[in-house]
Amino acid sequence: MTMTTTASPRGEEHELALLLGGRCRRCAERIPGGTALRGRPCPRCAEATLPSPEDREVLHQLATQRATVRLSVAVVGVAAAALVASWVPLLTSCLLVAALVWLRVTLVTPALQLLSLQRKLVARWTLRLAAGCFVALSVLLLELLTLVPGLGALAKVALSAGQVAVAGLFARRYLAWQTGREARGVPVAWWELGLLVAWMLLLLAFTTASVLLVLYVLQSLGFVKEFLVMPVGG
Repeated sequence: MTMTTTASPRGEEHELALLLGGRCRRCAERIPGGTALRGRPCPRCAEATLPSPEDREVLHQLATQRATVRLSVAVVGVAAAALVASWVPLLTSCLLVAALVWLRVTLVTPALQLLSLQRKLVARWTLRLAAGCFVALSVLLLELLTLVPGLGALAKVALSAGQVAVAGLFARRYLAWQTGREARGVPVAWWELGLLVAWMLLLLAFTTASVLLVLYVLQSLGFVKEFLVMPVGG
């Protein structure tokens, strides 16, 4: 990759790191989303970002590779923590939510900085609603396993790690698809807005079902009864 004619390899790495972070490779100021992937100059210092299509493709690939590494860390972390938490109701679900928040901060947010405003808004809300549906559905599956003695806890370990992997792969591929379209100058499609409505309806359905199941699980294990009786006994 040739970003400047005189830049050293170390300098090129630094410039790429700045561009991946949504900053100009010369003045290090924030640049509008989509600037680097569209090859536009920095609006502050007029420095060229990535005028070559080959350079823009390299930036796209680096963003995808970084996402893969961070996803692997999340999967391993959840699997290790779930070995301890799988015996406690709701704790594994909380770990899953924490892993998704970590992926959002380390994987989703940096990728969104590379996108133009309209595409960023569509991508952000698509991933938020999809994550909400995924969490609600995951709670349904994980808490059902709480009712299964013995093997249920071990199954929760494998399932929680697999769920994080699936969610991360979806986010990574979706963002790679969006950054690739940004680099090619493809506009946001009308059906992407319709997809947001579909995700919202699914989120309402899954959330209602998961809340009812959690109440049933807690009642089956005696937590609800103990909670209601505690003030009377005190």
